[in-house]
Amino acid sequence: MALAKGLSPLHVLAAILVVRLVSVFLVRTWFVPDEYWQTLEVAHKQVFGYGSLTWEWQQGIRSYLYPALISVLYYVLKLTGLDYPEAVIILPRVFQAIFSGYADYCFYQWTGYRKWALYLVLTSWFWFYTCSRTLLQTVETSLLIIALSKFPFKDGKQSYYSKESFVWLWIAVLSVFIRPTSGPMWAVFGIYNLLTTKEGRLRLIVRTYVPIMLIAAGALISVDSYFYGRWIVTPWEFAKFNVINDFGSFYGVHPWYWYVSHGLVSVVGVNVLPLILSLVAVLRRPREHTVSMLLLAAVAVHIAVHSYISHKELKLLLPVVPLLLYVQQEFVVRWSRKAPKWQLYTFAAMILLGNATIAGYFGSIHQRGTLDVMPLVRDAAAERNDTTILFLMPCHSTPLYRLVINNNKINYENLRMNLDLK
Repeated sequence: MALAKGLSPLHVLAAILVVRLVSVFLVRTWFVPDEYWQTLEVAHKQVFGYGSLTWEWQQGIRSYLYPALISVLYYVLKLTGLDYPEAVIILPRVFQAIFSGYADYCFYQWTGYRKWALYLVLTSWFWFYTCSRTLLQTVETSLLIIALSKFPFKDGKQSYYSKESFVWLWIAVLSVFIRPTSGPMWAVFGIYNLLTTKEGRLRLIVRTYVPIMLIAAGALISVDSYFYGRWIVTPWEFAKFNVINDFGSFYGVHPWYWYVSHGLVSVVGVNVLPLILSLVAVLRRPREHTVSMLLLAAVAVHIAVHSYISHKELKLLLPVVPLLLYVQQEFVVRWSRKAPKWQLYTFAAMILLGNATIAGYFGSIHQRGTLDVMPLVRDAAAERNDTTILFLMPCHSTPLYRLVINNNKINYENLRMNLDLK
């Protein structure tokens, strides 16, 4: 479908950024501890010199790359004297919202500037709920979308003769270091590229894959080794802890089918019906939907690998959301060409209202108490510098120094697993 009528690319990008920046102020609830403890608390300690690091950073299973980017923002605030609590809280989320917005525009480009694709990605409740959160899965998903917008899909005769760009491979390596869980999905796309490339496969591996992976991985290993003060490969440490030794089960265990029976329905929300219809259409005529088939294969591998790991979380399904949205928009675009206007408006209204209701509840009501209490704690701590704060609640249930913004003595439940089995 042609470019959205009456809108230039700049107008579309501006509209996307407005939606994403609005999420910064509308989504004011707690989701998971990693949003704070694996990014913002780390950056806060780097810049302001005090804070708390979880066991993951002591064991070296996280990359410092994303927290280092947040540290740059904090350094700017510190150097300019603008490191007020509100600025320290909001600026990283604004940064992530803009990055997610750019990824949305890349999704729009990837789909051929289809307005239904833009509509579906902007109304997705789970993406709206997470797009401005400083979660590593949010970064992973944004990188995935950007890379796939550069990926050499072979969905037509002309595409076989197009020059292949390997920008996607650089981004894929970066994504794997930030979130090693994206590795299986990128393996699917890499195998597809090797099977469909117009270049010799051995030549492609030797001249493109190996150099890019060595250079990118070498640089990222150097960055992490610098921050950790020792030679370290964080993806390997992550795999050793969470896959080989399955230490993640310490935080809870779910049955192997949980992602299929509970997770997917939760993140897809009211889009489940168009998704089912899309899957039926794709599976009926797989040769006409080669890109969608590839994306579904990547989703299946991602879910299968994560189902093998006993500890499961909704946030780990975030990268499959844009892939499923791509499959949906293929079906919706074809259906919309013949559907009467009243059906189009009804469908659009149902998608918007359904997603807005879910996003509104989880973004404004569900689990907001742990964030609402922190300004009260901060104000109480600001009255005297020697205040001692005691959190009698499950570990990592609230942000910490990032929201207290004062080097007070803080005691809290620190859930540390037994790593003697390592």
